[in-house]
Amino acid sequence: MEPFLPVNCGALTESLLESELFGHVKGAFTGANSYRKGIFEAAGQGTIFLDEFGEMSSSMQLRLLRVLQERRVRPVGSEESKEMKFHARLIVATNRNLRRDVSEGRFRQDLFYRVNVFPIHSPALRDRMEDLPLLVCAILKKLESNLALPSALRFHEEALRVLQDYNWPGNIRELENVIERLAILTENGLVTAADINSDLKLNGSNDQDDEPREIILSKGLKCLTDGPLNVRHLSRRDELELYLRALTQADGDLTKASRRLGIKRTTLHMGIKRLQLQIESQRSTRA
Repeated sequence: MEPFLPVNCGALTESLLESELFGHVKGAFTGANSYRKGIFEAAGQGTIFLDEFGEMSSSMQLRLLRVLQERRVRPVGSEESKEMKFHARLIVATNRNLRRDVSEGRFRQDLFYRVNVFPIHSPALRDRMEDLPLLVCAILKKLESNLALPSALRFHEEALRVLQDYNWPGNIRELENVIERLAILTENGLVTAADINSDLKLNGSNDQDDEPREIILSKGLKCLTDGPLNVRHLSRRDELELYLRALTQADGDLTKASRRLGIKRTTLHMGIKRLQLQIESQRSTRA
C-alpha cells in the first residue's frame, strides 16, 4: 500500500514548510545536520494531502507552482542538477474562498487553476444534519479511548434532535468540543436535551438573532405572528409555499428559516421533502 502523507500548511513557518515538502541537504541551514527527504520524495506513488492550503505564503505558492508544473522537486540547499521527479497524487483542502482570494490578489491565479482539477465541495455540518448521528458515534469512539470513559456515553433521542436543530458555526470541531465536554461532565452516561441546551447556553453557542415572523403568501394571506405556527388551515401547496418563502427570505439558510417560522430545523427540512413528494404524487395520479 502506498503512503498517505498529510501536511498542515497553516501550522508551519515558511522555512519549515519548505523543508517539510521538499526536504533539505546537509548544511542547507542551521540545524540541518543530515540529508532529509521531503514529503514529495517520501510519498513515492502515494498521496500528499496539503491541509489549510490557502494559508500558504506568496513565495511558497510560487515554489510549489514550479514543482507542480515540472513534476520535479529539488531539496532545499541542493543544486539544480539534483532535482528529482515525483509521482505522488496531490490533494489540497482549505476553508478559504480561493476564488475570492484570487480576485483580491491574496492567492496566485496560476496556482489556483493548477490544483483546481477536480474540486470537491464539503458542505457545512448544518447542511448535512442527516450525518450528525453517525458523526456523534464516531467522535464517541475516539473519545472512549482517549479519555478512558468508564462507560459508553449515550444520547437521548431528544438530545440528538437538539444537536440537529443547532446551526454549528464551528462545524465538526465545535461538535467534537461539545461532545467532549458532555463526556467529561455527564455523570450517569446518558445525555439529555437539557444537558445539551445547558452546555450550548453556557458556552455562548445558542445566541440567535431575532427573525421577522410575518410571511405573505402569493394569495395575499399573511402567516405567522408572535404566536406558534399553525398550518392546519393551509392546503399542502400553501404550506409548501410558506416553507419555501421563509427559506428564500433567509437566503437559503435552513436554520434562519426555521427560526423565522418558529419550528425546528429538522421539521422544516422534512416538511419540504414530504410536501414536495405528496404534491408530485397527486400530479402523477391525475395524469
